[in-house]
Amino acid sequence: MNKFKKFSLLLVLLCFLLVGCSSNSSSDVNKEIKFADAGWDSVKFHSAVAGTILQELYGYTWSEVTASTPVAHQGLMSGEIDVMMESWTQNIPTYPEDVKAGKLQELGVNFDDNYQGIYVPRYVIEGDEKRGIESSAPDLVNVWDLKKYPDVFRDDEDPSKGRIYGAIPGWEIDNIMHKKYLHYGLDENFVYFRPGSEAALATAITSAYEKGLPVAAYYWEPTWLLGKYDMVLLQDEPYDPALFLEGQTECPSVVVTVCSSNDFAKENPEAVSFLSKYKTSSALTSEALAYMQDNEADYETTAKWFIQEHSELLTEWLSPEDAEKVLSSISGNEGISLDSLYTFPVNFNLNLESIDAAFNSLSIKLGWFFGGIKGFLNTFVGSINSLLNFIPWFAFIALVFILTYYTNKSIKSSIIYCVFLFLIGGLGLWSLMLETLSIVIASVIISLILGFPIGVLISTSDKLDRIIRPLLDTMQTMPVFVYLIPAMIFFGLGKPPAVIATTVYSIVPMIRLTNHGIRQIDKEIIEASIAFGSTKLQSLIKVQIPQALPTIMTGVNQTLMMAMSMVVTTSMIGASGLGMEVLLSVNRVEIGRGLVSGSAVVIIAIILDRITQGFVKKSEVKRHE
Repeated sequence: MNKFKKFSLLLVLLCFLLVGCSSNSSSDVNKEIKFADAGWDSVKFHSAVAGTILQELYGYTWSEVTASTPVAHQGLMSGEIDVMMESWTQNIPTYPEDVKAGKLQELGVNFDDNYQGIYVPRYVIEGDEKRGIESSAPDLVNVWDLKKYPDVFRDDEDPSKGRIYGAIPGWEIDNIMHKKYLHYGLDENFVYFRPGSEAALATAITSAYEKGLPVAAYYWEPTWLLGKYDMVLLQDEPYDPALFLEGQTECPSVVVTVCSSNDFAKENPEAVSFLSKYKTSSALTSEALAYMQDNEADYETTAKWFIQEHSELLTEWLSPEDAEKVLSSISGNEGISLDSLYTFPVNFNLNLESIDAAFNSLSIKLGWFFGGIKGFLNTFVGSINSLLNFIPWFAFIALVFILTYYTNKSIKSSIIYCVFLFLIGGLGLWSLMLETLSIVIASVIISLILGFPIGVLISTSDKLDRIIRPLLDTMQTMPVFVYLIPAMIFFGLGKPPAVIATTVYSIVPMIRLTNHGIRQIDKEIIEASIAFGSTKLQSLIKVQIPQALPTIMTGVNQTLMMAMSMVVTTSMIGASGLGMEVLLSVNRVEIGRGLVSGSAVVIIAIILDRITQGFVKKSEVKRHE
């Protein structure tokens, strides 16, 4: 026992010693640098290059803060983000004024030789003999030529028009591209579709390209996508500064700068000296991104490869001695450090690319199947939306009054709900509200059609319940964004994938509570019904389900609430409605717009909750009668 105590004491002292050594070794570190991660590959790559050099040369540690471009810009000004390696100046409306006012520091220009605009696959114009693709738009040269080909770039939700994928909501270029769309009269036979996020836009382009389908979309370089796929930038009128902001000319090369917060610039002169000299090009960035894609490398590995491959850049950024020090360090001459004690010793290198390839291959091979579902969902959601739009606004509000009064028997509450609905219309959000409701209603209907019988089936078998329960637990705890990925791959962007993702997310409470409601019924009641001659099916329909109705209605209520929460998230994959308004307000840091659109979502959720809760209470009353 004494030996054990001595050993334990020795172990504790050793731990304190290691912690002390670790803290002493880290005392030389100025601080952790927080780089802005705006979501695309090139900015992550440049952050990794700069972070690696600063870590090896000056002992900095570094991390990344994920935020959209406007939010990252705001973070720089507030000091919550230290450095942004790619500030796309023309996508930030207030950038010149903010720099001039001294709200942040512009350290230098990273690159200024990039291009952006409307791209189409080359096979759309020239065909691709190897893939067996014929040219579908041989005369497509300029942006305005798109007007001749709406049938080629057909919109899934409105087949009478074509679809142009616009820029990311919240970017300044999105406003410019939309003005261009209007300037050339493309609104007559095209839909300007906002994808919701950079990942959604990239998925739309890659999915179409892999399937050999036409696609016209805004994009920019340097990106791995334009490095991997043969895309053609449609020509436009020559650049004119006076007309560009109105969307009437081609996009100029954007000056992409390296910026820092004021506090970081004051406190870290050696880092600022390096970052001020940091300059690359679109070609170099594309080369690095292509290496990363081809070798399935992470950003830090790619950064180290890039530094060694283009060591001449180090002599431009650093003194010869510092350049040699960095090269020697990343070449593996690092020795053993205490950091290894805090690094997990095993790293399983899973081949995630093969999983992505399998999903993409499945989406292509079963395109006819997913296309059929997508067409059905487009028709289903479109029909619901048309029905809601057919109802006059005053009739809609009157219907809500009747439903809320019928379920809650409170005139005061019903009037308040109607006043809130009127406010939504008065704020110009009525049509967006109906779009959101159409997605919610479609998702809930599908969830009820599928979830109710599954719940009934599970209630009849303990073995099946044990099998399904872990699956339901996984579905309910899975991060909501994960549902967007397969929905995008198999169903593209827009309302169909939004319905699929919302249904998968919201179906769980319907299954759980249907199963729970039937299982909690007293066995004596079931046995009595069978004793009086009922079959198992008759007992289920006429006894068990009516007895379980309050619990089942609670499941309906929870399904509806989860659908409301998910439908806002689906704006990231191009689902229009109030969710897109919320996303725009977040990306543009427009607090007022966010409060208004967010409040509209809350109002709808409260009204739907009160109506369904009222039906739950009525079902409980009927059960006890």
